[in-house]
Formats: sequence, structure tokens, C-alpha cells
Amino acid sequence: MSTARERYRALFDRGSSTDRIEFFSDAVFAIAMTLLVLEIAVPDVPAAEVGPALVDLVPEFFAYVLSFAIIGFNWITHRRKFAVMTGFDSRLIQLNLVLLLLVAFAPFPTALLSESDPSTPAVALYAATVGGMSLAQYGLWAHARRAGLLAPSVDSGIYRLVRRSLLVTVVAFALSIVVALIDPVIAMLSWILLWPASVIAGRVRVRE
Repeated sequence: MSTARERYRALFDRGSSTDRIEFFSDAVFAIAMTLLVLEIAVPDVPAAEVGPALVDLVPEFFAYVLSFAIIGFNWITHRRKFAVMTGFDSRLIQLNLVLLLLVAFAPFPTALLSESDPSTPAVALYAATVGGMSLAQYGLWAHARRAGLLAPSVDSGIYRLVRRSLLVTVVAFALSIVVALIDPVIAMLSWILLWPASVIAGRVRVRE
């Protein structure tokens, strides 16, 4: 006869519907993206000085657009993954919470990046946060594969293609942390190369 612990795990550790995980995740993504704009303060200046004040806010606007795009991209990636998942287990939930932890934290390094001149700590923290998101996404994808939670339509080629795309982002932001130790501005500019790098990685032939 199985123990109560074994019956408990069999009853609650796995399931076939990921709806509640997706709804909860969507809410966290939406709240994090909304909080980003709250970091941009409306200039409290006379009407004649609004123009120059808006120019001074360019770093805040840049950080907002950058983080909105990054969180939005992570939401799209997250949605695609769960669209091909046939169920969940406790480890998948834990990995998903790690991802949401980083998503919810993102407004802080965004504000730090926008409220000061580019500095090594600010750039490194931002890169670590974004790279951590992709690493958590990679963990979700890899675990779902190992645990048999992916739909049969996800063959080895598709699995490797997604995995490689995620690793490109992790490596790119990890390298930018190293560059930030030398020049934080160059490290920030290196993030622009992530898009073409991802495109190239997606077009390289995946070995079946």
C-alpha cells in the first residue's frame, strides 16, 4: 500500500491543465510592464521648459522601451511554450515562479539604469536580470522535454531550435556583464547586437 505522501504527490504534483499557471503568469507580465511607465515622472516645470525637460527624460524613455520590449518578448516566448505543453508538474511550477520573480523584479534595474549615468553596477544588474529570464525560460523548456510534458508535434529539431535561441540570449547578456566591467556604455550598445544574433542562430541548420 502506498503512503500518504506518495498518494499526495500523485494527486497534486502533476496535472493536465496549465490554464491557471498561464493566467497567473499573464497577470505578472502585465503588471510588470505597467509598472515600467510609473518610473517616468512627469516634469514639474513651467510650460516654457517642458521641451528641454522631455529631452532630459530620454534615458528614462529608452529604458522603458527597452524593458517593455524585453518583457513583451519573454511573454511571447512563454505563451508559445505553454501552447505546446500537455500538462505540468511541481518542478515546472517552481521554474515558472523563478521566471516570474525576475519579470516582477525587472522594473527595479530598469529604474536604476535610467536614473543615473551608465555605471557598471547598474548595467551588470540589468544584464543579469534579463539573462536570468532567458535562463529560466531555458529551464522551463528543458524540463518540459525531460518530463514528457511537450506535445508530440514538438520534435527534436524544434526543441533544439528554441533551446539554442534562448542560450544565445543568455550568453549575450552574460558577455555584456564582462564588457560592463570595462565600459558600461559599450556593454549597453552590445545589446543591440542581440537581435541579429538571434536571427542568425535561428537560420543555422539544426541537426536532426
